[in-house]
Amino acid sequence: MRLILLPVMLLLAFSAAAISELPSLGENSTTNIDRETQLGRSVYERLMAFGLIETEPVLDRYINDLGFRLLAGLDNRVRDYRFFIVRDDSVNAFALPGGFIGVNRGLINQARSQHQLASVMAHEIAHVRLMHGMDMLRKSSEVNSATLLTMLAGLLLGSIDSQVGSAVLYGGMAGGQQAMVNFTRENEYEADRVGIELMYQAGFDTNGMVEFFTILTRLSGTSEVGGIEYLRTHPLGNNRIAEAINRVQSHARGSNQVDDYQLFKDYLEFVSSDHMTEQGSDYLRALAAIKSASYERADRLLADLYGSGNENIWYSLAYAENLERLERAAEAEQVYRKLLKIFPGDFAISIRLLSLLSDEGKHEDALEIARELEIEYPQEQRIYFALSEIYKSLGRPALQLMAEAEFHSLNGNVDQAVRLYDQVLVLDGVNATTLSKAREKRLQLLERRK
Repeated sequence: MRLILLPVMLLLAFSAAAISELPSLGENSTTNIDRETQLGRSVYERLMAFGLIETEPVLDRYINDLGFRLLAGLDNRVRDYRFFIVRDDSVNAFALPGGFIGVNRGLINQARSQHQLASVMAHEIAHVRLMHGMDMLRKSSEVNSATLLTMLAGLLLGSIDSQVGSAVLYGGMAGGQQAMVNFTRENEYEADRVGIELMYQAGFDTNGMVEFFTILTRLSGTSEVGGIEYLRTHPLGNNRIAEAINRVQSHARGSNQVDDYQLFKDYLEFVSSDHMTEQGSDYLRALAAIKSASYERADRLLADLYGSGNENIWYSLAYAENLERLERAAEAEQVYRKLLKIFPGDFAISIRLLSLLSDEGKHEDALEIARELEIEYPQEQRIYFALSEIYKSLGRPALQLMAEAEFHSLNGNVDQAVRLYDQVLVLDGVNATTLSKAREKRLQLLERRK
């Protein structure tokens, strides 16, 4: 319990200061959006530091692809949205200030299609777009700051332990805070309306929202899931469902898109579970075989799937991963390179090929891919970790230190990054271009530390 509360109390200390400096309302104010984003990023980085965010690239790729399809219908977008999976089996989703949108693993497991998951994500995008979260924090005339902070703690604790989070959340709601509940209900209607419009414009089946409401209603009346956190923060009543049904009818749109949602869920289970039962689809059975180290059996299943749909990223990545376990690296490399011709520059594929090439001692080939990734994804820490290892293998100490410095900088360890750049500046034989870049980066970090 202490381990759970300590990070939350640290977050509350930050939030107490942040509430006094909240930006004023205004979607198009760059200054306001920057300050809002800082608040959301701080919470996101803490969740990441506590190991609560799923970092598997292909899973991250899927959920962000869904999110950015929805964002395509958003006019005058001023936020850089970030979608992520929370490693928690409670049914929940939430939007942080600045466009950081989290979806719990438990909610993903309950949804049956990409359209149902997209309905939740569209709803959360609408909350951010309409600045509901920021406006809630400003309603100090109806809800005091202490209550807001207690509720924030409850929401975050709900992602760690649903019972503890619920207790804190309900404690914050007590004592005459019914105004917050009513305020939230009003926002839910508004977010549903905007969410359905985003789904419609993005080509999703808008019935997905009503279908997911049905799932939530069923779960709330059973013991199948211990507490529905999503319903506590997103009230769902008959009037809200009826209004959504009417709006969906006026925005009716089916979808002929290929839906790999079940493959996404299967791979999420593979990444999340210590043990899997070998039953279900051939893909799920193959993943379970890999989990139990039955690589030959997995190879037979995945080879057939790959042959029938070798442009399918889920089959291809699982097949290549198993080939690596069978020590058939050349075949795995061929699968990855074929995928990259179909999906040029894809991070999930590239990072796996990069790792394979490094393990095989093909450091120059690995360096070529890593440099391309550095340009395309400059905020990805694992790229700089890989670069530092590659430069070490190639005997390039200055570039190794600079890659390590960038890794620590992105990880928030500015002092260590500065020390590494100091080491670069005193190395012998470093060329003028590298020295100049090191000095510039060092100065930027010193300014950031101030």
